[in-house]
Amino acid sequence: MRPFETLDNSITPGGQRLSLHHRDGDYFIDFDGHELMSTRVHDSETALGKLACSNLGNIEQPRVLIGGLGLGFTLRAALDTLPSHAEVIVAEVFPIIIKWHKRHLQSLGVPLSAKRVRVYEGDVGDLLGFDDPDRYQAIMLDTDNGPDATCLSSNASLYDDSGIERIKKSLEPGGVLAVWSAHSDHKFSRRLSRHGFSVKTETVRGHRRKGPQHKIFLATRPK
Repeated sequence: MRPFETLDNSITPGGQRLSLHHRDGDYFIDFDGHELMSTRVHDSETALGKLACSNLGNIEQPRVLIGGLGLGFTLRAALDTLPSHAEVIVAEVFPIIIKWHKRHLQSLGVPLSAKRVRVYEGDVGDLLGFDDPDRYQAIMLDTDNGPDATCLSSNASLYDDSGIERIKKSLEPGGVLAVWSAHSDHKFSRRLSRHGFSVKTETVRGHRRKGPQHKIFLATRPK
């Protein structure tokens, strides 16, 4: 097996080291020395996009928000699932990841330049909680290892009571919040329920029927 090739690295505003690596055709993103995501284990990111958007085919102009670009598997799955007239906004807090897609990750075929896609360089929280008539039919969060295992301390505000209310305000009635997590979190499920969401959790293997068992929270806003 060939050794890892470091393609690029950057220091975030918070002082963490973010780096992109390649080996034997696979790509890996590390965050402060820990593997954050890879092309070898991505089935649950794909499932996040599919599950969140699976019931939006009959909506006239669905509008969805993805928090976290990463390696692009959730974005691509959402586009594959949504109708051709959908709008997808993807927010990525680290601009270097967007640049990596243009410089190093073209082979992944992530359609950042597609007409249906708008890329926002910034925190997904910036796009939540407004009295916007064009609310989202689905919001997908793949920003952390879980609601209680945030990569950035500021992301905790996405999952607390005020954050859930901001998300609820941003969703159309009947809209879906989908959250990727590396593990179960019963407290988060109960918190969502307290705010009126109907909650279920899907278990998805990281790589086909193998690999870690990741969790996807699916919370539906009441109509």
